Amino acid sequence: MCGGDKTAGVSPTVVSLTPAVFHLPAAVSRVAQTYGAHPIVPRGPRFAPLLARVRAGIVSALGAEGYEAILLTGTGSTAMAAVIGSCLTPQERLLVVRNGAYGDRILEFAQRIGQPVVDMSLPYGERPDLAAIEQLFKANAVDAVAAVYGGTSTCTLNPIAEIGQLAKSYGKKFLVDGVSSLFVEPMEFEAWGISAVMGSCNKGLHSHPNLTMCLVKQSLLAEMETIAPRAPSLELGKLHKAQVQGSHPYTIDPMSILMVEAALGVLAEEGGVVGRNRIYLARAEKLRAGYERLGLRIARWPGSPLASIGTALYLPAGKSYAQLATTLAETEIDGHVFEIYSAQGKLSDTVFRIFHMGEYKLEVYDVFLKALEHALR
Repeated sequence: MCGGDKTAGVSPTVVSLTPAVFHLPAAVSRVAQTYGAHPIVPRGPRFAPLLARVRAGIVSALGAEGYEAILLTGTGSTAMAAVIGSCLTPQERLLVVRNGAYGDRILEFAQRIGQPVVDMSLPYGERPDLAAIEQLFKANAVDAVAAVYGGTSTCTLNPIAEIGQLAKSYGKKFLVDGVSSLFVEPMEFEAWGISAVMGSCNKGLHSHPNLTMCLVKQSLLAEMETIAPRAPSLELGKLHKAQVQGSHPYTIDPMSILMVEAALGVLAEEGGVVGRNRIYLARAEKLRAGYERLGLRIARWPGSPLASIGTALYLPAGKSYAQLATTLAETEIDGHVFEIYSAQGKLSDTVFRIFHMGEYKLEVYDVFLKALEHALR
């Protein structure tokens, strides 16, 4: 290794600049350190109050009154499969707004269960045509629409508010992939006409990645009584009924639920979603100014604002992603090494991505810019 100061025998701090959050708040990590002395039995007397507190806490933190939080073992993709497989009848025609890798995944999951789909396939990052969406609604060509809020492929935001308001005015279900947006980006559930959200307990909430969640509008949950489940172990209606009673029909980890409770507490101390958004925007401002100072070009798409959680950058001439990633991961700068993310799918040859998620101090990103300057040289 080369670069900044090194202390013999001391391993450098690994900073993850990826959309998976590994550096958790101290309060969250402390749960794992102390849980063995005070475990909670999944069907014991202390489980139901914990589950109720966390479910209510998620709804409150997101300002999602009129919606129900449902916890699941799994990742954001688990939440995606649960929403698609639980919230639609087999006959409903789903419009998939697809302008990034996770729009591709929504389409894949929907087709896998035989859902009728209308595929609005767009180049990655291109802003969806709202007039085209409205025309499909007006012609009654679709019954529901699914879109990704924060597209991590391009680090941009889709016009979820506008799509949702159209869906609401035409009486269409609106399913939102909020996996990389919840708890960081502002979101108005009722005003935006949202029916259900695919979420995450990791990413913007900074909790452990082995627990995920969905939020479903209460009126849709009532309708789901008549929808036959098609995603075994991920039937949101069944899970909701059990969780309201303080139980869970399958194995779920109480320690991870305690971690979510701790993460909600940290979020509240930071000022809720507004406060966390402010923290992320400060990181983005510092880093994007640094990228431009280093001569890197930020990938932008007309009409699509940049997300708060990261930035897509065009690969500089003469540099490959592998070269940059290896140098950053192996070169210690001021006691730190850094791991970045390649692009996904159609952009992988031209773009790489740097995310600034997790529980890091703002000063860490000054060190990263120094490391990035070294890697670019």
